[in-house]
Amino acid sequence: MGIKLFMISFMVTSILFSLLYIPTKLTTPNAKYNPVINLNMLKDLKPYPVTFAYLISASRGDAKRLTRVLKALYHPGNYYLIHVDADAPEKEHREIAEFVSSDPVFGLVGNVWIVGKPNLVTYRGPTMLATTLHAMAILLRTCKWDWFINLSASDYPLVTQDDLIDAFSTIPRNLNFIQHSSRLGWKLNKRAKPIMIDPGLSSLNKSEIWWVIKQRSLPTAFKLYTGLSLSHFLSLFVCYEKDLTYHKTLPP
Repeated sequence: MGIKLFMISFMVTSILFSLLYIPTKLTTPNAKYNPVINLNMLKDLKPYPVTFAYLISASRGDAKRLTRVLKALYHPGNYYLIHVDADAPEKEHREIAEFVSSDPVFGLVGNVWIVGKPNLVTYRGPTMLATTLHAMAILLRTCKWDWFINLSASDYPLVTQDDLIDAFSTIPRNLNFIQHSSRLGWKLNKRAKPIMIDPGLSSLNKSEIWWVIKQRSLPTAFKLYTGLSLSHFLSLFVCYEKDLTYHKTLPP
């Protein structure tokens, strides 16, 4: 009888102890089982189906807008290059640099950069195109991506980056998003024919474009197109082709 009571009391005690001990162990964090994320391994495995390389351009007074759009656009699978106009005050250059360097995610992933020697950019002038080509060349040498997208600090995304990656995941990687027709309408008279002088090419002080009264004729050796998103293949061609006499693209 004594043995039966002992066994019953022992079993009841064991059950009570297990009910108190097991939940405690399950809810107590254990550093031994904390996951360790190896970012280099993720890059090698290419965890995302497609990758975008962004150029985000900012000028004087765009510091707040740039931080806003970068936060909205950011995704660990993409790459971001920021160009701040040389005309912007030193305070704004420093503010943007501190924002990028102080963000723990940017520092951990390492996919956000700032152009160290910015250009003096004139709106609608050839210095805009030169800055874009310079950024494309930097991104081509720095990382691997599928499409290049050129934005300004005043832009803002209408879809999330996850949705954009998913939408582009089934698209051929050599597909470029340019206007399919060379019938550009008003752009021919407003952008293709006018002759301009960009002061940013020869001056350290920012000023407006100088427009020449006489207009030029349209080229006959090639057609003009507008575009927004360029593939990695076309970006390589545009940046490194030795003879680009017959290949030009107007701003969108």
